[in-house]
Amino acid sequence: MDISVAIASSDGENVNLHFGRADRFRIYRVTDDRCEFLEERVSAPACSGQQHDDTLLEQSAELISDCKAVVAAQIGPGAIDILLYRRIRAFPLTGPIDEAITTLRASKRFLYLK
Repeated sequence: MDISVAIASSDGENVNLHFGRADRFRIYRVTDDRCEFLEERVSAPACSGQQHDDTLLEQSAELISDCKAVVAAQIGPGAIDILLYRRIRAFPLTGPIDEAITTLRASKRFLYLK
């Protein structure tokens, strides 16, 4: 079974962006034993400093609405609510993308994505 996962990364190697500050998401197809990069999608960051724009958060969620999960260095409670409304699970993780995907696969919450 394939699951699409959006990852907030500025360099294509690490999960290093806050969901609301992400200007891009890398989309991966993840299975139990494989991970395949599909594309990169450009987003307008919703947060600047301590303020955020709910409309831009909604647009970011819409941009990845075909994904079942998003992995970002941080995901605020408002963003989590918006993502959950769209049935996208939020996973706050940092570090190399391949390690984040391994952690995602090992998570019991990953089972619920299938």
